[in-house]
Amino acid sequence: MKKVVQWMAGILAGIIGSVAVYYLTRPAPPPAVTTFEGMVYSGSSPVAHAMVQLDLDGVVNISGPIHDITNENGAYRFELTGLPNNASAKLLATANGYAASSAQSLLSPLQRETHLDFPLSPVVIRPAPPSGLGAAVGQHTATPAQIHIPLYIAKGASQAMKIQIAH
Repeated sequence: MKKVVQWMAGILAGIIGSVAVYYLTRPAPPPAVTTFEGMVYSGSSPVAHAMVQLDLDGVVNISGPIHDITNENGAYRFELTGLPNNASAKLLATANGYAASSAQSLLSPLQRETHLDFPLSPVVIRPAPPSGLGAAVGQHTATPAQIHIPLYIAKGASQAMKIQIAH
């Protein structure tokens, strides 16, 4: 009976030792990645080359906003590694020939994946009518076309604006 107990103790010691070695030598998990992505569009068309600005609050090592330029599909993507849990964010989109979007604020704790689209309105500069002339009689106004939000085609991870935040 004593030999069986010694045998069982040896097996148990081997198992416990193996588990202890695993827990002491395993690599640290990769840091969490927080992704902000979406599309900038106007009417039924994506807006290429728009600038999306990301302002972070509660992050010590980032001074000033981070920018990404949309691709031909109007897509932007930020990938931030090491973002603290108390961080909050504000996103804003601008493009030449368009009024700036309203800022979108995201409070902490931030979600790991956030999708925000920004509709932009074109800036229309109307020429002044010739002096002394009013609107032409019988002038017709065009019926506005129906607007369909364009299909979202994500910006690939290889095109993402990647930021590593050091602690």
